[in-house]
Amino acid sequence: MDKVSSETAESPSASPSFSSSTKSGSSTKSDASANRSKEMDLTKDNSASPIDLECLIQMERITKILDEAIYKCKLAICLPDLVAEYKTLSSVLSSTHMDDLIFIFDQYDNPLFSASVLNMAAVEDLKAGDISLKNRLNPELSHLMYIMNSYPELRPTVYEMIEQKRVTPRESKSAAAGIEFLNTLEQFRDLMIRQMETTAADELMSKINTRKLETTNKKLIEDIEEYSGILKEENDSFEQTMAEKAQIITKLEHELSMLNYEATVKLKKKILDSERQMVLATRAHLVKNEMLLEEEFECKQNYELLLKQHMKEEKNQRARRFKVETQLCSWLQKYDLEMADKQVELDEFTEKYEEEVEKCEKLQKKLDEQDIKYIPLMKERDDEYDAEMTAKMEKFLLEHAARIIQFAWREVLSNRAEKKKLKKLQKKMIAAAEAAAAKQAAAEKAAERAARAAERAAKAAAKAAALAEKAAKKQAKANEGKEESDAKN
Repeated sequence: MDKVSSETAESPSASPSFSSSTKSGSSTKSDASANRSKEMDLTKDNSASPIDLECLIQMERITKILDEAIYKCKLAICLPDLVAEYKTLSSVLSSTHMDDLIFIFDQYDNPLFSASVLNMAAVEDLKAGDISLKNRLNPELSHLMYIMNSYPELRPTVYEMIEQKRVTPRESKSAAAGIEFLNTLEQFRDLMIRQMETTAADELMSKINTRKLETTNKKLIEDIEEYSGILKEENDSFEQTMAEKAQIITKLEHELSMLNYEATVKLKKKILDSERQMVLATRAHLVKNEMLLEEEFECKQNYELLLKQHMKEEKNQRARRFKVETQLCSWLQKYDLEMADKQVELDEFTEKYEEEVEKCEKLQKKLDEQDIKYIPLMKERDDEYDAEMTAKMEKFLLEHAARIIQFAWREVLSNRAEKKKLKKLQKKMIAAAEAAAAKQAAAEKAAERAARAAERAAKAAAKAAALAEKAAKKQAKANEGKEESDAKN
């Protein structure tokens, strides 16, 4: 027991394996930052200052420390689930570490076997009857965390468990608090990385942006004050309008009350009128009821009289019916007797008819025998008659065709003579038309010549008139010159 406790006390601080395991237990985010630093070859000359290199190294150390802390927090949250999965732990951990884990679990469940002061206090609490989790912390749990952290094969299972807990609803408060703490720790890590990655220039830019935002904020505050003043004015106007509307509403309510009063008065009047009408209607109904009762009594009397009359008529009709039935019976008997006599006569006639039919059949046989000889004779006679008629028809057709041909030939000859006459007339008409056309052409030519001569004469007259005008103008100018010379002299 003492050996185990001493080992657990010395393991997190003095053992070199613990430091190596913590270095190997960085998360994926630290690996990404390391890859970035590898990509940036800062060992070259004039690439970065030593201060920047130190800053980068410190940033990597801080990120590694934070990643290790986050992973340990995840391990602490997933410890109950990992303990429940004994197969996964036994497949990953070695036998010695599994024995240590089982021993630590037994100590945690039974603090009587532990030699630590805290566990002794827990024993005293248990003896006193306090079964809470107070003073049940065990220093061997740090050794358990060291063992679990020294196996990187458990990382994917831990990450899967954490994701499941984030997705599934949280039943216990402790699990919810642990996940909230983990989320805040991750947010703290992201903020630290972001703050470490930001440069001085970025900070200056952010400050400048904040100043710009402050200036714009002042302008916006002024605008807000202006709009608030406008809103106050609008609120005042709105309150005034609401007060006016309230006055209008009071007036309308007063009018409504007056209208309600008038309506109640009118309703009372209508109710009184309706009651009067009801009284009058009831009186009229009573009078009508009495009249109808009297009519009913009279109708009953008339009905009884009609019944008596109808009964008498029914007796008479039945007597008549009896008489008619007796007559029908007598007539039927007579009909039967007469029909028997008629049937006898019909039988006699049928016998005679059959005899006559036999005679007709015999005569028909004789006629058939005669037809055998008569039909060929009639055929020969018909053939001779047809031959005579065909010969006569052929002769008539020949004569008729000859007459038609002769008549047609005569018409052809007459048509030829008429055509000759028409040709002669056409020639004469054409010659006359040609002569008339020649005369007309000669007249047109003469008219054209006369028109040309008239045009020439008109042109000559126009020229003579123009010359006369020119001569007159010259003479007028000469006269004016003479007059001027005379006037000067």
